Amino acid sequence: MKRFIIKRILYAFLILFLVSILIFLLGRAGDPIQNASISTRMGMADKEVIEALKSQFGLDKPLHVQYYLWIKNFIRGDWGTSISYREDVREMFIKRLPITLELFAGFVFWSAIIGFPFGFMAALRHNSLLDAALTTGAVIGISIPVFWQAIVMIYLFAVAAHIFPPSGYVPFSENAWENLLSIAMPTFILGTHSAGIISRYVRSSLLEVLGQDYIRTAYAKGLRERAVLIRHALKPSLIPVTTVLGLEWGYMVAGSFIVEYMFAIPGLGRMSMNAIIAGDFPVIQATLILVAINIILINFMIDLVYGFLDPRVRIQ
Repeated sequence: MKRFIIKRILYAFLILFLVSILIFLLGRAGDPIQNASISTRMGMADKEVIEALKSQFGLDKPLHVQYYLWIKNFIRGDWGTSISYREDVREMFIKRLPITLELFAGFVFWSAIIGFPFGFMAALRHNSLLDAALTTGAVIGISIPVFWQAIVMIYLFAVAAHIFPPSGYVPFSENAWENLLSIAMPTFILGTHSAGIISRYVRSSLLEVLGQDYIRTAYAKGLRERAVLIRHALKPSLIPVTTVLGLEWGYMVAGSFIVEYMFAIPGLGRMSMNAIIAGDFPVIQATLILVAINIILINFMIDLVYGFLDPRVRIQ
């Protein structure tokens, strides 16, 4: 197990190194200072202003020196200064991180409370009307794009029914009930796609496990269905699902950008979308590297869980 963990850590650092180089080069594509000035509607800046800003952001140095300084400063906590916001990038992230984490928690809640029970029920009632209904619901959840689902839900539950607010965010510390109302639709939209994926994989994986010889032997010994499912079928059926969870986490990170922007939620996703529109490369670089670290870390944890569930992976 120790060798398995060390290999995964080395792979994670290698991938992060390669991704950081790609992010750095994309941030230097073209003239980032001039692009930012045009995107923020400042027009073409004077040559003296451009040179001064390049010196301020270290863009007048060779590329390898820029990369070294960027990585060193990032590790030390100096993520640069936003061009459009004129704020410290790290402080901007710290200020908005709790809001995005709240959306992440809602995403996990909806994904788990819908995906796993629906998948188990569909597998246990295979080829029944309930199975068909749950499978159809899962396919619908997977197929509907995030932005379209957001538009439909805003119209139905905010404009027509006046149940939830159409946009905005209320901190939990100010009003707990208004906070839950403000994040109900965004988190549900993020969670339904993943819930559909999880439900489909749980169903197919559990059906495959229930068809194995050792499951039939357990039934032949007189074990109850609940005991067979918990002791013999549950753990093996979760092996393929763990891989999907890592992929769905990446989807959630990308989906949060769209959801936060559409619902005017002042989290990291909306801040990053505004930075992309404004060409604010310090914020864009910090966003991309943090997203990469987040996804690599989650997939590392998924690998550990996968190795725990399937000893054959540890041996390989």
